[in-house]
Amino acid sequence: MDILEKLSEIVGTEWVSNRPEDLYVYSRDMTENPPSMPDYIVMPETVEEIQQIVKLANEMKIPITAYVAGSNVGGLAIPSEGGIILDLKRMNKVIEINRDDMYIVVEPGFTFGHLRKLLEEELPEFEYSFPFAPPFASVTANAILQGLGNLSYKHGSMSESINGLEVVLPTGEVVRVGSCAISPYWNTRTPLPDLIGLFVGFQGTTGIVTKCGISLWPKPPFQTHCVIFATDPAEIYSSLIFKLCRAQICQEIGGGLLNKEVGQKLLPLDQLEDLIEMMGLKPKYEGLYFVNLCTLWGCSEDALKAKYKYLIKLVNETNTEEDANLILLRPEDYGEMGKQMMVPMNLPIQIPGLLKEGGLTWVGSYVPLSQWLEGCLRGIEIHKNYGRLPGVLHRPMKYGHYGALRFLIPFNKKNKQEIQKVSSLCKELLEMIVDIGGIPYKMPPWAAKILMNHADPNYVQLLRKIKQSLDPNRIFNPGKLGL
Repeated sequence: MDILEKLSEIVGTEWVSNRPEDLYVYSRDMTENPPSMPDYIVMPETVEEIQQIVKLANEMKIPITAYVAGSNVGGLAIPSEGGIILDLKRMNKVIEINRDDMYIVVEPGFTFGHLRKLLEEELPEFEYSFPFAPPFASVTANAILQGLGNLSYKHGSMSESINGLEVVLPTGEVVRVGSCAISPYWNTRTPLPDLIGLFVGFQGTTGIVTKCGISLWPKPPFQTHCVIFATDPAEIYSSLIFKLCRAQICQEIGGGLLNKEVGQKLLPLDQLEDLIEMMGLKPKYEGLYFVNLCTLWGCSEDALKAKYKYLIKLVNETNTEEDANLILLRPEDYGEMGKQMMVPMNLPIQIPGLLKEGGLTWVGSYVPLSQWLEGCLRGIEIHKNYGRLPGVLHRPMKYGHYGALRFLIPFNKKNKQEIQKVSSLCKELLEMIVDIGGIPYKMPPWAAKILMNHADPNYVQLLRKIKQSLDPNRIFNPGKLGL
């Protein structure tokens, strides 16, 4: 019996394929990372089916790459050594909803589209952090890959929302980590030894997550949105952003340095340009505008008004002290333009526009917030050397303990020369980020190799020991993390 027949016996013939047209879809993503064809596509529905597939893969020494939407931009779900793509889309259930302890338990195929529907229809009193990603992206994948979301200013990386995991190990056993390992509740990862870290940030090389318990947060009863425009990122990052983080008046903070190519998909930049020109201002870097979105929150209208008044005070102080030209707007005061200011939370609208030439990549990193401005300015110069204007996204994380610095790069996927230039651009950006003390997240294999060369050798050796111990046959997502 061949491998295809054995896989069909496990999940049924309709959920297995080795047809070239199916394999092709799973062999690439939107980034510059080179494609690589899998040998089989399998779509299990149960944990038991995954266990059987993993045991078969161990017997036959076949690599396995876990996959949900393939929407990451680091080539992390491209099977670098072929083998089996384990597509987890069918596993999309909500296993548990616990209102009292404010968490849900979901399967890996449960997406942000599913989550938005759940929050709107069943759990309107709660909220979760939504990433800069399409609605078919996996909630679990975002969390275990340490992604960020619109509430990361308060809560940090989304891995910090994980309370517990159920995982199929590379040798086929099922293990639970977090409070669910001992208790029927998925409410915390303390005070036990924190073994969740064995599967977070490892890019699917140490286990396949089959259930994930995540925290929800109470939705503030009163919120309002504000936008701070600047003609120079230094006007915000010289002092205002640090005062704003420490004031804790915001529910979310984020935005970035936008150019026409990227920014027009996110905000009405034509109208912004008209407004800035009318005020006699000029951007320091031609064609680039810094936009900072803030959501203020309060337990009452009076509290909300007080926070907005304090925000005005901070902006006015910055304009005086730094000789800056910050513009503070409330979207509700600017009609249709104001409505469009909130569009960045609606990625189904922007992603097709950014993908007009077929390619989209980014170099994403977490940096000390004190180093964000230097990284941004050096990134502008690197882009200039390639004849490009950057799109630079920013988000203070965990009340400013660190921040997201991300360069967004659309490109022509059909042009091999442009792909090579984009690859070189990304590598220069990464070297710069490491130089300022930053660390890339969701790093593709090429970036992981560079990072591991900078790392403490004993740290790298420990990672290798963990990988070897959990995956002795090296079948889970090989080629990732530079291990």
